[in-house]
Amino acid sequence: MLKRAFQGLTGAEPGEQLPALLSFFALLFLLLSYYLVKPLRDSMFLTYYISRDQAWFSVPIILLSLASAKFFNHWVGRIPRYRLMGITFAVMMGCKLLFLLLLPIAGRWGTVIFYLWASVYFTLVLSILWGVINTIFSPRQAERCFGFVALGATLGNIAGAKLSSWLAGSVFKDWALLFSTLGMGLSLGLILLAVRRGEQTQTTHAAKSNSEHVSRGWQDLFALVGNRYVRGLALMVYALALISMAVQFQAYSQIDRNSARTVYQQTFQASDPQGAHFESIYALKRLDKKRQSEQIQLMGAELHQSPEQLSATYKRYVDALESRTRQVFSDVYAYQGILGVFLLMVVARLLFKFWGLRWVVLILPLFYALAAVALMFPLEVIAVQVLLIVGGGLNYSLNNATKELLYTPTSEAVRFQFKPLIEGPVMRLGDVTASVLQLLITGTLAVWLALGDFQQGTLLLALGLGFVAVWLIAIWQTGRRYDEAQKSQPPLKDLDLNA
Repeated sequence: MLKRAFQGLTGAEPGEQLPALLSFFALLFLLLSYYLVKPLRDSMFLTYYISRDQAWFSVPIILLSLASAKFFNHWVGRIPRYRLMGITFAVMMGCKLLFLLLLPIAGRWGTVIFYLWASVYFTLVLSILWGVINTIFSPRQAERCFGFVALGATLGNIAGAKLSSWLAGSVFKDWALLFSTLGMGLSLGLILLAVRRGEQTQTTHAAKSNSEHVSRGWQDLFALVGNRYVRGLALMVYALALISMAVQFQAYSQIDRNSARTVYQQTFQASDPQGAHFESIYALKRLDKKRQSEQIQLMGAELHQSPEQLSATYKRYVDALESRTRQVFSDVYAYQGILGVFLLMVVARLLFKFWGLRWVVLILPLFYALAAVALMFPLEVIAVQVLLIVGGGLNYSLNNATKELLYTPTSEAVRFQFKPLIEGPVMRLGDVTASVLQLLITGTLAVWLALGDFQQGTLLLALGLGFVAVWLIAIWQTGRRYDEAQKSQPPLKDLDLNA
C-alpha cells in the first residue's frame, strides 16, 4: 500500500524511486541554502543603494558569470564530472564561510563584492546539479518523475525563505551564511548518493561516456549559437531573464520605498512625526560615510537632535530597514514556493498528460506579458507582491520542470558544458540587456521627454514585451521538436546532435 502511494506521489516506478527521492532532497537543500543567501544579498544591497542601481552591476555580473562558466568548462572532460561537481560545491561553500567572517566589517565595498558573487555562484551550481539529475533519468522517466523532483526545489525555496525571515528578526541574523553552507553540503552528499544508486539501476541513458568530445576555447559558444535545438533553449532563458529583470526594476522600486517609509515612521516618530525629512534620510544611503556625516551635521538641528544622536538614530533606521526588507523578500519567496507546490502537486501532471510540454511552457511568458502590462499602471504594493509571487511560483515550478525536461534528450556535452553557459552567461545577458535599456531610458529619453521614475519603468516594460514574443516563438519551436522526438519509435536521443 505504501509503495503504491509513494509511486503515485512521485510518479517513479520501482528502481527509480530512491534516485528520485535523493534528487528531490538534493534540490531541496540546495534551494534552502540559496534562499538564505538571496534575501540577505537583496537587503544588504538596498542598505547602500536604490533598486535602480542594480542596472550598473549587470555588466560585471555577466562578465563574472561568463568567466566562471568558461573556467568550469575548461575542466569538463579533464576531471571526472562528479569530482568536478564536488570541487565546485566545496569552493562555493568556502566562499560562504569567508563572507560570514567579512560581511560584518566589510561596509559598502564588501557588500558590492558579496552582491556580485551571490548573483553568479548559484546559477553555476544549480545548472551542475540539474545536469547530473538529467543524466540519471531518461526523458520518459523524467516526464514521470520531474514534477516530484522539482517539488524539492520549491519546498527548499519555502524552507529557506521562512528560515531567512526568522533569522532576520532573531539574535542569529548573522548566521545565515553558516546555515547556507551546511545546506549546500547536504545537497552535495545526497546527489552523489543518487548518482551511485542511479548507476546501479540505469544501463542506458546515464551510462554515457565521459570522454565525449568537448569544445575548447570559444568553440562552445559558436556551437551553442549554431545548433537549432540548443539555441532555442538559450533564447528561452535569455528572454525570461530580460522581461523578469524589467518587471523586477519596477516592482523592487516600490518595495524599497515602501519599506523605507514604514521604517522611517517608526524610527523618527518622535523627531519627525509628519515625515517631512524622509526623502533626505532616504537619500543618505547613496552617499559615502564622509558625505553622510556632513549631511547629518546639517540635518541635526532640523530634526532636533545632536549630530551624535541623529547618527545613532540613522544607524537604528538602517539596521531596521535591512531586517524589514529581508523579511519582505523572504515572505515573497516563501509564497512563491507555496504556489509552486500547488502547481507541481496538483496541476503539473494533468498539464503534461493532456496538453504536452510545449503548451505548458507557454504559460510563464503569457503571464509575464500580462504582468508587464499591469505594471504600466499604478498599483498597490500588495498587488505588486502578488505579481512577484505568481511569476516566481510559475518560474520555479512549471517552467523549471519543463525546461529541465527539454535537456533530458540532449548529449552529455550539452548538459555539462552548454547548460552552465545557458543558465549563467546567457541568462545574465538578458539581465544586461534589460539594464542597458534601463540606463538608456534613464540617461537619455528620460531627460528629453521629461519622464518620471514610474514612466521610465513603464517604457522599459513596453520594450520588454517585444522580447516576450521572441520567447514564445523559441518555446514553441523547441517544445515541438521535443514532443516529436518523444513520439518517434524509438524516441530520439541526443536531440541536439540531430538538430
